[in-house]
Amino acid sequence: MMMMEWKWLWFIRMAVLLLVLEGCRWCTTDACLEHERIALVHLKPFFNYGNPLKSWVDLKGSDCCKWERVKCNTITRRVIQLSLNSTKWEYNMDYWYLNASMFLPFEKLKSLYLSENAIGGNLENKGRFGKLSSTLSNLEILDLSYNHLNDSILLSLSELSSLRYLDLSHNRFEGSSHPRGKLITNYMVYKSGFQWLSRLTKLETLYLSGNSLKNSIMVYMRNLSSLKTLSLRYNLLEGKLIHTQGRLNSILFDMRNLSSLKTLRLSSNQLDGRLLHIQELNNLTNLNYLDLSGNRIESISNKGLNNLINLKKLDLSENQIESFQSSKDGGRKLELMHLKELNLNSNLFNNSVFASLNKLLNLRTLSISNQLKGPIDAKGKNIFFSQNLDSINKNIDNVLRKYNEVYMLPYFFPDLDAFTSLRELNMRANELIDFVIHKGII
Repeated sequence: MMMMEWKWLWFIRMAVLLLVLEGCRWCTTDACLEHERIALVHLKPFFNYGNPLKSWVDLKGSDCCKWERVKCNTITRRVIQLSLNSTKWEYNMDYWYLNASMFLPFEKLKSLYLSENAIGGNLENKGRFGKLSSTLSNLEILDLSYNHLNDSILLSLSELSSLRYLDLSHNRFEGSSHPRGKLITNYMVYKSGFQWLSRLTKLETLYLSGNSLKNSIMVYMRNLSSLKTLSLRYNLLEGKLIHTQGRLNSILFDMRNLSSLKTLRLSSNQLDGRLLHIQELNNLTNLNYLDLSGNRIESISNKGLNNLINLKKLDLSENQIESFQSSKDGGRKLELMHLKELNLNSNLFNNSVFASLNKLLNLRTLSISNQLKGPIDAKGKNIFFSQNLDSINKNIDNVLRKYNEVYMLPYFFPDLDAFTSLRELNMRANELIDFVIHKGII
């Protein structure tokens, strides 16, 4: 009886082993799956302008994992990345409609790069990306930048729930609203395509730069609570960054829930006004990089900025800022203990700005060009450069002598002796005329 049970147990084990070996027979092969190779061959005519895909040959048994712009899992040999960016692009090329269903065979695809391919128009009726949602459940990275896409694609994109990275920059998005449903109490229900993006609960990176988006887009950003990077550079955002009494539709007000945000880029828009008490920044304590350059900001409060306790890089260049301090600050200085890079180029600061910055103890790079005028009075302590002289001596000498009218260049600056970590100082294109050296400093 025991012998019979042992034989049955041995038989079952062998059967299971054979099934495993048969089921994973393709795992041990050196070549890619044949049906994925065939699918790539079918894709080739649509992405081969200038013949960048010459290695994609229609030859049975050819290993598509070795083809250009294709990446496979080293164990399973399944295609996990397709880099088809800039494969169908020419200046003034007419846009074409992509049939997204061509990517259905790549069930393990994680990254899909389709930038700069003149893909355009309305994808609602032909080749909706939503068709991929049930099959491409592993897709995490989708790059559709530098195409001709518009708001109509957003609903189908919102069905790709596994996305963590989405690049829609430099397309034709407007954030427009379209009437949907019936007339309700004399008001038509309007829904923006960007409203659907709130379904992407795993999304961490969203690039929307270089479109025609206006302030109304911000209300749809606040539900993307997993966002770590948001770029809205080169759009049509305008008006106040913060809300005033009776006006709550400000840019930062609608972003107060994005507590995971680490990078925020709002440069090259038309934002203006005075940033005094920026309460909206209180929740953005994880922010590492804030870019507000290329706007019309007139002043900024240290009290608001100091809430960004983890900020490492701040770009305020090309604005109209005169000072960091206001009467409501009580003379409080900028105290960002982790800040390493500060860009103040092309503003309206005067030479006294250094006094507002001398608590930035970990600052490594400071740029403040195109605004300073007159003499720099070097009264005070010996300059901080003594220990860093080897690494920045040449840089300072070249920068200041070449782009300013400097008659005397000792290594002394006012109010900067606290910057023991500074490695790079850019003071190009100012109108400095002299360094006043007080007796006893040298």
